[in-house]
Amino acid sequence: MLERAPQPTRFEASCTSDIVGVDHLTHTLKKTIEHFGQSQHGQLRFVTKFAHVDHLLDAKHNGRTRFRFSINADYIIKNFEPGTSRLQERIEAAAKVASAGYPLGFIIAPIYLHEVWKEGYTELIQNLESSLPASAKNNVTFEMIQHRFTKPAKRVIQQNYPMTKLELEESKRKWKWGRYGIGKYVYTDTEQEEIKDTLGSLINTYFPQAKIEYFT
Repeated sequence: MLERAPQPTRFEASCTSDIVGVDHLTHTLKKTIEHFGQSQHGQLRFVTKFAHVDHLLDAKHNGRTRFRFSINADYIIKNFEPGTSRLQERIEAAAKVASAGYPLGFIIAPIYLHEVWKEGYTELIQNLESSLPASAKNNVTFEMIQHRFTKPAKRVIQQNYPMTKLELEESKRKWKWGRYGIGKYVYTDTEQEEIKDTLGSLINTYFPQAKIEYFT
């Protein structure tokens, strides 16, 4: 951090796991948040699909930790995210976090096209807007990640979940080279533009002061 000072250095605490899911038992994340709260140039961020946040609300974060929630249309969470907190639980937890003064962020991922996807994502953003305190809406970020899959991931999913509802038809997707030479199947260019336009318009309408970090 000293080499970059006075520019802040940001650390990601959820690259390989969802630490919030167990931190109510370990309090390791809480200690880390308070460590960064005392830092002059360091910042922390993480993302979670869990609502176990009560023990983190009194942490001395000093605004140096961005608390992000992974959210999605209710259809996706119900069908493809078993064992995680339900959508309404995540939104209620986000409201608590915002009231505790944390900078707030949301990752909408994976954005998945299904029969009523536009209605589902509209309800998601409307629900989010009506549930958050006004103070949170001035400093909120959004990240948008479309659904994608690799050939190895497809094989694992079909082997472990042979009755899955997840659409994995390669002929309906666009092939894209990923990092480290691993290709992946993403939505077509036309579908990607429709996703960006639809969700971007919703966010700009209901969260006009929010920052959309990226769409990928």
